[in-house]
Amino acid sequence: MRCARPSTRRYGSGAASWTDPCAAAATGLRRPALLHTWSVLLVLGHSNSGSHDEASDIEEQPVGDRRRPKEWVMSNVAWIGLGHMGIPMSKHFVDAGHEVRGVDIEESARARARENGVEIVDSVREAVHDVDVVCTMLPSGKQVTEVLTGPDGAFAHMPAGAVAVDFSTTGIETAEALGAQAREQGVGFVDAPVSGGVIGAEKGDLALMLGGDGEHVTAVERFTKLVGEYIVHVGPSGRGQAMKVVNNAMMGVGMAVSCEASVLAQRLGLDPQVFYDMVLRSSGDNWAFRNWFPLPGVVATSPASHGYEAGFMVDLVAKDLRLAVELGTEHDVTMATSQTAFELFRRTSEAGAGTRDLTALALELGAKVDPPAAG
Repeated sequence: MRCARPSTRRYGSGAASWTDPCAAAATGLRRPALLHTWSVLLVLGHSNSGSHDEASDIEEQPVGDRRRPKEWVMSNVAWIGLGHMGIPMSKHFVDAGHEVRGVDIEESARARARENGVEIVDSVREAVHDVDVVCTMLPSGKQVTEVLTGPDGAFAHMPAGAVAVDFSTTGIETAEALGAQAREQGVGFVDAPVSGGVIGAEKGDLALMLGGDGEHVTAVERFTKLVGEYIVHVGPSGRGQAMKVVNNAMMGVGMAVSCEASVLAQRLGLDPQVFYDMVLRSSGDNWAFRNWFPLPGVVATSPASHGYEAGFMVDLVAKDLRLAVELGTEHDVTMATSQTAFELFRRTSEAGAGTRDLTALALELGAKVDPPAAG
């Protein structure tokens, strides 16, 4: 009997590995096997599958800070959305030798991307007319829908068989609708929300949660590998977004309680560094606390140590928590903790900090910083 569960693919900087969860369930073991992700040329209908049997087939050459296979083929890539995440992610594509055309409404973003080697163009149509893959990284599902659909959208002007990969967090219904519209237009679509923040985007070691048809997921493996270290095909269109919503609900709640606890620790006279070091070795540790400690001067890479300049904006985490709460209501799941975290971030946004980093919640809760963070 064929198992319908999705496969789990993990990719690192060296040889990739693949785990069949069905075989693992049957044997109690995880069975790695080589997967030659580079054997698929992106333009579907012109795929060129190679042998999957011999490790000796692999010969890699260093390119920038990534690695590429001997059979590497340069591709045309359109990148729509050159913000905090899009700029470092698109740079990995440039560094790997691909031709990248970028679109963004902000001149400052266009200038930074241009410095990285991205060719800036004026319209989506111009960006996508001869590409192998279209990548989007935008703040909302509405924006993603606008740039992909309609007479001026990417789906209407991409070559037949090309694939759009959306790295944004859009919501399940949006991803499902985009998958259906892509099929009608004769192109592919993969929802591929990411986790790991700006630092993960810069390092190229994001976690990617992929939803879409298996052939499309396979077709873009050589591209997703450029920005992701742990890549999972969760299921059909929308399942990547489902995974992202529940993950970000946990992250948002973790950040909210980390901000509350950090402000309380400050009021109790605890040294921030001592507090941080102890929690890291205690049961209160969590990813948001560890990486994005909300008081300045403790974690050098935390936005709190850089004037609360946005890495992950307050408005975005509020959006993600709202999505989680709405889905909880739809599926009869109590999301009281997520609801409370949503209200905290919403209040922070309404106070004028919506475009600041989510760690700025600590300021809204009364954290004292020296010098005071600008509003």
